[in-house]
Amino acid sequence: MAAEIRRFGLWGKLVLAILVTGTVPIVIGLSVAYVRGNTELQEVIGTSFRALAEESASKVDAEIRRVIVADRLLVQQALADSAVQVFLSTDRRVEESVPAAVEFNWPHAAENTGTVNASWITTVSGPNPIPTGTNGTTTATATISGLKLSGNNQRYLIRVSTPIVDANTLLGWLRRDHIVKTLFDPLIYPTRFGDTGHVMLVDNSGAIVSCPLLVTGSRIDDGQLIRRVARRDAGWITAENDGHGGRNFSIIGHAPLRGVNEMLHGGVSWHMFVWQDSQEIFAPARSLLIGIALAGVLAIGLLGILGFYASRRILNPIRRLSREVTRIAGGDLNQKLEIRTGDEIEELAGRFDDMRIQLRQLIGNLEEKVDERTLELKQAQSEKDRVMQKLIQTEKVSAIGTMASGIGHEINNPLYAILGMAEAIRDEKDISACNQYGQDIIKYSKHISEIVKNLSGYVRPASRHDLEQVDVNDKVNEAVSMARRSLLDDRIDIRSALVPVPAISAKSEEVLQIFFNVIRNGIQAIEDAGRVDISSGWQDDRVWVRIEDTGTGIPAEHLSKIYDPFFTTKDPDQGEGMGLYIVQQIVKKYDGSITLESQP
Repeated sequence: MAAEIRRFGLWGKLVLAILVTGTVPIVIGLSVAYVRGNTELQEVIGTSFRALAEESASKVDAEIRRVIVADRLLVQQALADSAVQVFLSTDRRVEESVPAAVEFNWPHAAENTGTVNASWITTVSGPNPIPTGTNGTTTATATISGLKLSGNNQRYLIRVSTPIVDANTLLGWLRRDHIVKTLFDPLIYPTRFGDTGHVMLVDNSGAIVSCPLLVTGSRIDDGQLIRRVARRDAGWITAENDGHGGRNFSIIGHAPLRGVNEMLHGGVSWHMFVWQDSQEIFAPARSLLIGIALAGVLAIGLLGILGFYASRRILNPIRRLSREVTRIAGGDLNQKLEIRTGDEIEELAGRFDDMRIQLRQLIGNLEEKVDERTLELKQAQSEKDRVMQKLIQTEKVSAIGTMASGIGHEINNPLYAILGMAEAIRDEKDISACNQYGQDIIKYSKHISEIVKNLSGYVRPASRHDLEQVDVNDKVNEAVSMARRSLLDDRIDIRSALVPVPAISAKSEEVLQIFFNVIRNGIQAIEDAGRVDISSGWQDDRVWVRIEDTGTGIPAEHLSKIYDPFFTTKDPDQGEGMGLYIVQQIVKKYDGSITLESQP
């Protein structure tokens, strides 16, 4: 399963690498193209909107100039009209005594047609008089008022005031109210582009003068947008407000009405505002982007197909090479490795085949060396086992010398008893007494047989049969019995505190030798009267036996040497220093451990 995951991973990495290598440039290219295209599109649209705003502003300026020229012609007609002359001259005579007589309707209402709502003449002392110069000549020019709402018909008007001047003297004003919709809508409304694009005329307070979508007199509530649009120079801006109540990204062209603004007073200025819905503006760009994106997706798909094909072409030989290498790793070094791809993979396969040949040669040589070394080790182990058995047997024979006197005493006593009873049988006539003597002879003979049996079991070489289940406590008791018969006198006491323990798998003769050697060492370490304590138990599935004596102890400098062969501090007739070494080797043989604690 792991191998399949790795192969899939390599395939995936190859495909991913090809996709990333091809996709990243495409994505970056599309992103850069979109950003640059969007920026350039905004620049082009903004420039177009500014030009359209300037053109529309020029139209309105031209229309106002036409109105001013027409009013100046009317002023000339008014100066030639006798009724106007009388009004103006009368006004001057009663200017100080009758200041209210300052207006005169002219021309007649029937002549006020088209964009004009009302027309009249006022004297200099009329409403909002404009002063004359210091030399008595007028400095007045035509003026335009801001939006005014007519109280009669609720129509928005603008007032154009043209000075009446005769011989460089300001005589009065021709004031004419023009209907805003009639005057400006024919200029503003026809300028439409697309479904939503249009121009509109606003003042610097946000009031709508003329707009195809908004009502004249309504206001744009975004003061920041108005401040950005109501500037002295033409231009274009981007904003998150379309000026029509929406909070959408917008491109807005703007231009001031320079001619009109020179005639407006009170800080009022008019500006042309060009706007189109951003959804409509960027629809071609979005369509282009979608087309490019689809082309990009198609290109990425083609890259994926190409990556799949290329990865298969690369991966299949690699998979075959992997199978061949696995076969070689499994030990099959005889079949030749052949992969024909005509590229680096074929070269790599050739290197692996060379390695296979070298491995086959090395393994052949190694097998020969392993066989030779194995034979040497077997011979060395056999020699080691033979020497160890010889050492064990030698140690046993050495112990016989120590045991001889005690065992001889043990055998001698029952032999004297048997001899005495045999003589008694010879002289005894009573058959029943003879039977009793016979029973005693049999008892003492069995006692001697048991002593000889224990001694022969200790002395004979370890058997070569398989391991057996050995009761540790039984072997401890046998070792104690041998020690009591051969080594003890009345001054030394052996005490046992054994508890039932599980049997161990070992050779009984070797287990007996372990305990007898340790007990013998403990007895030999006691110089006068003393005691040897033996206990057993088991813990964590391991059997333990503890043997303690009240002897003189071992000096600290000798503790690290007590398991060394032939190391001893005893007299020559008490051993050759092999006892504890043999004990340690036997214990290790059965995966056990031996520890020693001593207090001198």
